[in-house]
Amino acid sequence: MGRQQQRLTPQIVALASLTVDCGMLLAKLSVGLLTGSLGMISEAVHTGLDLVASGFALAAVRTARKPADHEHPYGHGRAENLASFGEGVILLLAAIGIAYEGIRRLLGAPVEVDPALYAIGLMAGTIVLEIGRATVLLRSARRWSSPALAAGAQNRRADVLSSGGVLAGLIGVRLGFAWADVAAALLVAVLIFRSAGLLVYRSGDILIDRAPSGVEEAVQRTIAGVSGVRRVGPVRVRRSGGRMLGDARVSARPTLSVEGAQRLTEEVLTAVSKAHPDLELSLVIESQSEESNLVERVHAAAAAEEAIRDLHNVTVEREQNGSLHLSMHAKLPSGMTLDQAAAAAGDLEQRLRHEFAGVSRVDVHLEPLEPELVSGADVTGKRAALTREIARIVEAHPEVRSCRDVELSERSGGLVAHVVAGMEGQVSLEHAHEVETEIEESLRHALPELTEVVARVAP
Repeated sequence: MGRQQQRLTPQIVALASLTVDCGMLLAKLSVGLLTGSLGMISEAVHTGLDLVASGFALAAVRTARKPADHEHPYGHGRAENLASFGEGVILLLAAIGIAYEGIRRLLGAPVEVDPALYAIGLMAGTIVLEIGRATVLLRSARRWSSPALAAGAQNRRADVLSSGGVLAGLIGVRLGFAWADVAAALLVAVLIFRSAGLLVYRSGDILIDRAPSGVEEAVQRTIAGVSGVRRVGPVRVRRSGGRMLGDARVSARPTLSVEGAQRLTEEVLTAVSKAHPDLELSLVIESQSEESNLVERVHAAAAAEEAIRDLHNVTVEREQNGSLHLSMHAKLPSGMTLDQAAAAAGDLEQRLRHEFAGVSRVDVHLEPLEPELVSGADVTGKRAALTREIARIVEAHPEVRSCRDVELSERSGGLVAHVVAGMEGQVSLEHAHEVETEIEESLRHALPELTEVVARVAP
């Protein structure tokens, strides 16, 4: 049973439905012409249109499963919606035609109808068959999220009701009610018209990109729950076949790196995929500064300057007269001349003065960007005595619990010390940085042979 389900595809289900429609069309049309029953003939017309609709569904299912290409970058899912819309239009025309003929017979001369038992048997068998077919199509539509198969299932349910009406009409004629056949035909027309109207309305909604009810709000809530998202902008979602396509704009802090933006994008798309597995979302991340966070706004202004590769040690000072004094360290490509670097710093200053009202002074400390790669050698083992002395000085600091690691590197003719010290983990990061600075200054003062000291504290 499981293997049979695995071998089933939307195309096979649609093809099987098409084959059944062919057989039923021949049977109903033959019996309708033999008996003269308008109800039976209307059912044959209905089945003939079902045959056309099943053909649409088969072609649409095959087309919709094609992968996206250069001319159809969003895929071919709308083919199923278009097929459903076309099926609905055809059924509407059929309902109008059947209703017209029914009314004409009611107002004109009566037409003799032969309610033969084989006609009654055919309609009873049709009802059983259509119930089974509607069940199979509905399950298949849910399994593969196929609007074309769902439209077929809805049509089959209408067929069950219309076949029941024709059956009742034939029985009524057999009991002596000559008008029963025409009444059955009109009932079929009403049922077809209602079913087709719903089909046209729903498929048309999708074709004109009506947003699925409640989905956009749910997606906004999902995105807003992702850490790092400051604001969720417009979210647009539309259906395409059995899936949904959408796009969204979100805001994050302006200091977010390219890698950080990529990571945030992945986290948002993962959260949306879990909450809405049938939605394919495109995401755009924009920067948004907090008005009250002045340091962040300074970073955002510097990020807009191509020459400024890194900004640190930013300080925003509020003077007694209410003006702002901005100071920072900026790293620029080491190959730049002083004139070029000064011009870049001047551009940054102008941008900052435009960003902040009442700036009295801007100081930019210029630094060269570090080289991509430097040569060095680990000499910790060779300088064991110096290593022990460094550890002793580090542990002499009153807030340091232990010196966890020392490494000495020879680099460009100088000696660089890398130190890791352990201390209480509940202190603030600002205070921990002060301790790092104190350790570095102590080592540089006590050991002048060290050209550079990099200290790090850890809990």
